[in-house]
Amino acid sequence: MSFLGVDIGSSRVKAVAFQEEGRELGSASRGYPVSSPAPGFAELDGEEVMRAAFDVIGAAASAARSGGDPVRALAISSQGEAFLPVDGSGTILAPAMISSDTRATGLMAEFAAGFGAGRLYRITGHTPSGMFTLAKLLWLAKFRPEIRRRAKRFLCFEDLLVSRLGAEPAMGWPLAGRTMLFDVETHRWSEELCDAAGFSPAEFARVLPSGTAAGTVSPRVAAALGLEPGTLIVSGGHDQALAALGCGACSPGCAMYAAGSVECIAPVHSRLIRSDELFRGNLCCYDFALPGRYLSVAYSLTGSNFMQYFLEEFCRDLGGDYAALAGSMPPEPSTLNVLPYFTASGTPYFDTRTPGTVYGWRLTTTRGELFKAVQEGIAMEMRRNLELLTASGFQVEVLVASGGGCRLPALVQLRADVLNLPFRVIASGEAGCRGAALLARSAHCGVPVEELPGFLPAVTAELHPEPGRAARYQEKFEQWKTFTDTVRREL
Repeated sequence: MSFLGVDIGSSRVKAVAFQEEGRELGSASRGYPVSSPAPGFAELDGEEVMRAAFDVIGAAASAARSGGDPVRALAISSQGEAFLPVDGSGTILAPAMISSDTRATGLMAEFAAGFGAGRLYRITGHTPSGMFTLAKLLWLAKFRPEIRRRAKRFLCFEDLLVSRLGAEPAMGWPLAGRTMLFDVETHRWSEELCDAAGFSPAEFARVLPSGTAAGTVSPRVAAALGLEPGTLIVSGGHDQALAALGCGACSPGCAMYAAGSVECIAPVHSRLIRSDELFRGNLCCYDFALPGRYLSVAYSLTGSNFMQYFLEEFCRDLGGDYAALAGSMPPEPSTLNVLPYFTASGTPYFDTRTPGTVYGWRLTTTRGELFKAVQEGIAMEMRRNLELLTASGFQVEVLVASGGGCRLPALVQLRADVLNLPFRVIASGEAGCRGAALLARSAHCGVPVEELPGFLPAVTAELHPEPGRAARYQEKFEQWKTFTDTVRREL
């Protein structure tokens, strides 16, 4: 038998079927476009995402069945914050506003001023931002009141897919934690917050601990997708939490470093931490995918999306060759300083105002050096976040590389040098799918995740900081902080 992990991201959905011992049996991936009909808008067509999800589930399930290991259970890793309003028949009424959508920033600031930012933080473990579901719901209620009236429920992508598979909508605690409507202590929708925002807990999905049986795939859908009758649906959660689980970064001292469209560090702690340092740095603490553990996520919204942009705008001769672009970087630290706000900033500032800034650009600057300088800027932003995390009690001694941006050794080595921490590179390239599949396997077999044979992925390489470069980056980091603080203050 096999277990299926589905990962619904902001630009594509992936599904991987894993054999009981952890070997990949089949995988599929489908992309979809993000639309921006107005400045600050970033939307997904929910029906297009669901069609893509059904396609990849069917393809991966077919590969597993052909190999003699039919899928017995599945779980879903989902992007956070985005939601779909649906009517009583399950019809989607409006596009999903994804994390990078900033249209609700002002409304969230108004709500937080009235409700109290500290009060919000105590309930949810998050500081206010326009990225969260709560902010986007406020925008919908104000600017699309007819949709608000017609909607019966508001579903994130995990619980929407659960409902499309034939079960009552349900989501894992880590995804509920990204809505800013979930009480991180009671593990229930906060009636206090819902009431203040003008919504009811009944309008949202069931919330379950990750790895809990949520229902079974309906006979009709199972037949259409080539799944076994009675295939178990298991609660998953937020993609960063499940990716950390999938790459084995599950205990204090070890954190995931994910380099996708969003670049992030995700450390785990054995207790819920809500400190003044985290609050000031907009750093969260919410449920992890294992019981009794909590996760923080420090992130830059400029990640591999910049690499794609740079290739398309400045390196068309490379034909989309990411390795060639990384290979063009000079071996030593660049002479430029970069504030990497080519999108809104992410943590620690939630800065939607300050643009990306490059200092030191000369006629002698090559595109390889310019690209490297931006990568250094992203890594230094992550180092600043890491300092805040460690000051609040999150212990980080080694980073586990995850995501497409970590498939290039030169970029992983650069981050090891800037952060002055070792990196582990793992064999499985789809950590989110692997984490979801582990939860599915655990629920089906009745065995805790960490006791499953083959729970930890194989490590294929360990990259350590090069002492000379790490020392030079330490000096550059101090210069970079002065430069970026000045830009943010003066612009």
